[in-house]
Amino acid sequence: MKIKAYLTIYLTFSLTILLSVIMVLLAGIKKNTTRMEEEVALNTAGWSALAEYHQELLKQYDLFFIDTSYGSSYPGIEAIGDHVKEYANRNLSDTKLLDGRLALIDIQEAEIATDDGGEVLKQQIIEYEENYLGLETIENLFSKYREAEKETIDEKGLIKEKDENAAKLEAQKAPVRVVEKEQDERENDGTETCEETEEVPIEDPAAHVNELRKKGVLNLVVENTEKISDKAVRLEEYVSRRSSLLQGTGSLQKTAEKSLLAESKEKILLNAYIFQKFGYYGNEKENAALDYQVEYMIGGKKSDMENLKAVVNRLLLFREAANAAYLYGDAAKRAEISAMAASVAAVTLAPYLQPLLETSILFAWAYIESIQDVKLLLEGGKVPLLKTASDWRTDLNSILNFSGDSVDRGTEKGLTYQEYLAMLLLAEKEEKLLFPMMDIMEMDIRKTAYNENFRMDGCVSGFKVLAEFEDSSGGCSFIRTFCY
Repeated sequence: MKIKAYLTIYLTFSLTILLSVIMVLLAGIKKNTTRMEEEVALNTAGWSALAEYHQELLKQYDLFFIDTSYGSSYPGIEAIGDHVKEYANRNLSDTKLLDGRLALIDIQEAEIATDDGGEVLKQQIIEYEENYLGLETIENLFSKYREAEKETIDEKGLIKEKDENAAKLEAQKAPVRVVEKEQDERENDGTETCEETEEVPIEDPAAHVNELRKKGVLNLVVENTEKISDKAVRLEEYVSRRSSLLQGTGSLQKTAEKSLLAESKEKILLNAYIFQKFGYYGNEKENAALDYQVEYMIGGKKSDMENLKAVVNRLLLFREAANAAYLYGDAAKRAEISAMAASVAAVTLAPYLQPLLETSILFAWAYIESIQDVKLLLEGGKVPLLKTASDWRTDLNSILNFSGDSVDRGTEKGLTYQEYLAMLLLAEKEEKLLFPMMDIMEMDIRKTAYNENFRMDGCVSGFKVLAEFEDSSGGCSFIRTFCY
């Protein structure tokens, strides 16, 4: 009987310990299962929040961003947390055996399109272009722009020379000559001849061109100005002029420091994206708030007319410098210029003015040729960066009576208007391009249904959350990052 009692007590203790182990294991299983369910619910909720990307932004610009206004008037990063919390608790409510719920969620970090000077937006654009274009096309684009960079022109130096020459010529005193005049002699009822001096006006052959510079340039380069878009916007309503922007914490996907080569490639890809998604003169985008959108990125004015004028002025300045550089190197045309300057200097009895007149005539001729160049570009033609004798289309006498007549189609070699715009864009700082780009995105998306309050500084492409769950096992917390 003692042996039986001993076995009964041993079995009781063994079963108690075994049941305790089983209960601990079951509690652990429940806790870990609950934790797993909560983690899955959080991950699902996070990706569900990213699935609420702005459809019009994707449709027009192939960009993935959450509009944190969710159709309301005011965006807010905390709205993402509310959506994640709702989705997580919905997922957990379907689990009957577990009692977890998301009690607290905090958006610790968020990357907004406007953060870091638009760097967040640019990263997504670059990634899109790399996938859209492919490596071979990117390399071809890069090689093309590298070749164009080799044909350098000292634009600032040449224009400075023109301005200094004009100032010197204007400061010159008029030459004086002696003339004989007859004068009445009252006492003898006769006349006598006397000598007097008079100023000889300096007749600058470039005067007509210099007057043209002061007039509206669009009349000179556009055949029918009535066809120019008259669209205009209120710039203060858009992101680049907004007084206060919703601030994020910057890019969540940190990249290594970029080399100059990588930066150049990114700028070329940004250029490619601009011409894929935005309109410009001669290739306008339908239903756009502004027709000349690329010109707006360069000019930054409120109307299409003003932006086109700003770009035309930039192109005229560039082409004038390039044409002046060509004239300096063409001996035959320099001889023509020298002969005209010499004849004017001889008539005015001021041979010392000849060098100043030569420079004035040279830049006037370069300007007339530039007007024809820009006119040709706007009509869909091509103009070489650096010309040869066969590319030159005006004669020297055109500076005396130029009126902006129609121009021939020129040659088939050279760059188009789009390619000249691309060169102007490459000369701009990226931040100066990215914010006007976002202005245009706001303009056009606000024209679509239910998006009248759309703001790019309310668009989020990634966020980091701290989520705290409550359950009967004591609860748990997670930190997760979600990005497109």
